[in-house]
Amino acid sequence: MKNWLRHAVLAAVAFIVLLANLPAAYAASEPATKLIVEGKTITERLPVITDRGRTLVPLRIISEALDAKVQWDSKTSTVTVQKWGERLSLKPGAKKATLRGTKSGDLALDLDAPAKLKNGTVYVPMRLIAHSFGYEVEWTQGVIKIYSPLSEETKNILYRGSLEEARPKITRLIQSAHYMNPPLETKILNENYDRTFIFPEGEALGYYYIYGNTISWVELQDNFLVCTWQANFEYASTGHTETLMGTSITNSTGKAPEINKNMLYYSHGIFGDSSHTEYGMIDTNYQYTTLAYERIVGDRVTDSEGVMAFTLPGEVRTDYR
Repeated sequence: MKNWLRHAVLAAVAFIVLLANLPAAYAASEPATKLIVEGKTITERLPVITDRGRTLVPLRIISEALDAKVQWDSKTSTVTVQKWGERLSLKPGAKKATLRGTKSGDLALDLDAPAKLKNGTVYVPMRLIAHSFGYEVEWTQGVIKIYSPLSEETKNILYRGSLEEARPKITRLIQSAHYMNPPLETKILNENYDRTFIFPEGEALGYYYIYGNTISWVELQDNFLVCTWQANFEYASTGHTETLMGTSITNSTGKAPEINKNMLYYSHGIFGDSSHTEYGMIDTNYQYTTLAYERIVGDRVTDSEGVMAFTLPGEVRTDYR
């Protein structure tokens, strides 16, 4: 009886020592991890693994939770994740990924841990997918939260604020816009660095943006500003009437919006130590009327007329959400 007990104790001790020396990823089942995307619980038990102290998550589950499409190329052992027109590609075992279709062109991304293929599932570093498409990530106490970079205050203004509040707010998002199609090259014509924003009457969640020889239609989709149509044109002119009519467009991508209503335009430009701002209305016949303008040299207003605004007289918002 004593020999049996001695052997049992020795076996238990040996098992504990073996378990303690296993890699962290396999020493025990990972604790349950909850995945929350934009405030919605996707799963209470997200399978995760660890590698060299880094947490890896299933690529497909994370991607589809962000409404992205996943494709696996068995010939090249490459997985591609696409959201909008942007595509993230990587191979299991690789320490780099490639992001294509952004405004900055193709980007090579360094992974803090190589992607892994385990039991038919590709695992990637926790933040890779979310950060590649502009999301923020939090991981605390077994909970992964993924959300857009817009604060609750900003979303409240964009979706429920007045036109005078929402329009200037959404114009500031233009530098972080995503693209449904490969971005067109923009050229600056005659040193014209003006930036013009054109809003359909009553609307704040979508607008034309004109810079250089490029006009874009951008709109808010799932808390991200997305460019769905772009075109290059031959001539830049104040009000850009010819561009909106399509008579000077040389090439385009995407489907042009169909808008048959008055529009507000707001244009601002800087040249040296001077700046100018102008706002007005473009009617359904593409004729524009200046409602206010201002010229500043240094810190002194040299010419002005009217009151600058982001609304037309008597305009009421119609696209609350």
